[in-house]
Amino acid sequence: MTKRRVFVRGVGAYTPLGATWPAAAAELATGATAIRPITRFDATGFPCRSAAAIDAPFPDEDRRLPYTRLAAREAWEMARLTAEPARLGVFLGAESGRCHWTTALGLARAGRGPDNTFDHGRFAREAPAFADRIDASVISPSAVAVALAVEYGALGPVETISLACASGSAAIVEAARAIRLGQCDVALCGGVGADVDPLMLAGFGLLGILSPRGISCPFDAHRDGFIIGEGAAMLVLSAERGDARVELAGVGRSLDAHHLTAPDPDGDGAARAMIAALHDAGDPQIGYVQAHGTSTPLNDRIEVRAIKRALGDRVATAHVSSSKGALGHWVAGAGAVGALYAWHAVSEGVVLPTAGLEHPDPTCDVAHVMGRARSKDVDAALANAFAFGGANSCLVMRRAT
Repeated sequence: MTKRRVFVRGVGAYTPLGATWPAAAAELATGATAIRPITRFDATGFPCRSAAAIDAPFPDEDRRLPYTRLAAREAWEMARLTAEPARLGVFLGAESGRCHWTTALGLARAGRGPDNTFDHGRFAREAPAFADRIDASVISPSAVAVALAVEYGALGPVETISLACASGSAAIVEAARAIRLGQCDVALCGGVGADVDPLMLAGFGLLGILSPRGISCPFDAHRDGFIIGEGAAMLVLSAERGDARVELAGVGRSLDAHHLTAPDPDGDGAARAMIAALHDAGDPQIGYVQAHGTSTPLNDRIEVRAIKRALGDRVATAHVSSSKGALGHWVAGAGAVGALYAWHAVSEGVVLPTAGLEHPDPTCDVAHVMGRARSKDVDAALANAFAFGGANSCLVMRRAT
């Protein structure tokens, strides 16, 4: 059976550097970074006190939905299409939402017994006072995708993918597969991250993967960890080309099956996902790679090794950059904004730089995009997303013909 082609009809983003993708891309092209000292809460005493946060008047506990709605609206308006409700799907990469950190702290105190044991009786008496502060639609990982489906009248497949840092990319993969299989004709897909809060800062800090200097500089010899960021990136995919300039030509997913947080030291899983996506796309000449590029010493080095294995001799003509130098790590949304970088390279002929990269690590010896954006005729681009647990997801964007 001939597989249906999948075209990118619209893209949208809500980022710390701009409320639309064109606005953000214009800033990204200059090498700008959104990383700043945290002001949303007192970060004194945390191992990292910087983030790429969005300065907007949304409640701290419910930022996933407003971010995603704004990005989805932009993508939908760009697509300028209509879809039969039963043939429209929604696929979103998202983690569970959280109540406000003060509510979480209050609940913890409500159940604290002698010697920091859990006092069930005390918790049963005091926890109900917090009931009006916890909204199920905020906590549920599926709430955002369901809200979008209701808003756009989507009666086709609706999925929430929660695979940590690969979530957004994996959601796009599943959307493309649904279109190819004829389960829907149009898909609204992407990812959202809204993790600039004390709990996530503490958790990542305990893992020792945040930058103590508060700087994100993927592939740099002086990199020392990543910075948490936030935002949403969305795409509208369709089986009909319309006026689309870009085709989502290849997808690939794999699992390291190695460790809960550390990647396979040989980059085997990452390489297999890239090779699968390239093969799915017909093995095109890749002119640009949007790397996962977390800015951690281990991950960047392993990813470069995997890129070389996947591309072989073609790596010599492929420029490489990472969004995380400018936008921080969006976690569940990271793979989706990476997809926009790849789309931008093919559609606009512009490869965006890795902000913060000044002194490339000799062990990360690829053709980096440094300083400012570079004009380049890119026929096909690869976008990587690799996650805790070893989940890998890769996309190949190609010029539509």
